[in-house]
Parts: sequence; C-alpha cells; structure tokens
Amino acid sequence: MKYIDSSAFVKYYSDENVEKGANKVKTIIDKAKNGKETLISSVMLIGEVISAFDKWTRLKLLTKEQTAEIISEFVNDVKGLTDADAIIIEDVNSIIMIPSIDYIVKYHLTVNDSLHLYSALLHKGEVEEFISSDNRLNAAARREGLRIFNPEE
Repeated sequence: MKYIDSSAFVKYYSDENVEKGANKVKTIIDKAKNGKETLISSVMLIGEVISAFDKWTRLKLLTKEQTAEIISEFVNDVKGLTDADAIIIEDVNSIIMIPSIDYIVKYHLTVNDSLHLYSALLHKGEVEEFISSDNRLNAAARREGLRIFNPEE
C-alpha cells in the first residue's frame, strides 16, 4: 500500500510540462485503477486537490469550464478508486485530529500536512511508500520512519 498526499495526487491531472513528476504519479494512480496498487490518503486530499484546481483557474491555467470538467473527473476517479477498494480514504475526526497536532509544532507542518502524516502513520506497517512532493512533509515523514517517494525527484 502507498500513501499519497494531495501535492502528488494533483499531478495526475496535469502533464510533465506543467507539474514535474506528473508522469510518475500517472503511473501510480493508473496501477491503482487497474487493481495493481492500493493507495491510502486522508479525506483532506479531496478539498486540497479541488483547491489546487481553483488555484490553476485563478492563475489562468484553466478556464472555468475546464475547472468544472477536471473537478468532475477527479470526483469520479476518487469514487471509482474507492468503490474498487483501490484507495482508502482516512476520515478526519477528533481521534485523528488531536494526536496529529503534535506534528504541527514538532515539524512545523500545516494542519493538513499533519493530518496526512498522522493518517499514514496509523498504517505505518502497511505503507511501503509515502508519496508527496512537499519537502517539509517528506522530511517529517522520513523522520517518522516512512520510506519517501517524491515524484519530482
């Protein structure tokens, strides 16, 4: 099983010319779609990826129509992956939120990144790779004993 955070997952909807590492992420997610890989992430993934699409729109990289299409594709992909048991979406609740806040101060992470890290650590024995393009989050995950895969490298 591979943990994938939002900074990596969003690359699936771009190309190598815009998002470095997009091809590597496409390979990973396509493997999951084909039943050859199981992914796990936090429910934070959904809001963060859609926020990235909105940012692409504000930066005029996408039109509003393209944004609506890409959001629909993303939602359908997550639903399809979930229905096929190809991705596990870890809920956020007080049981996860409270202990995750330690990582905010310990590693100077955002609350979203601390939730991603804690969600991965809940499955540490099963997670063979932590996939992220966020250097600060990767450093924290590495210090917590996770094997890191940065698609940008």
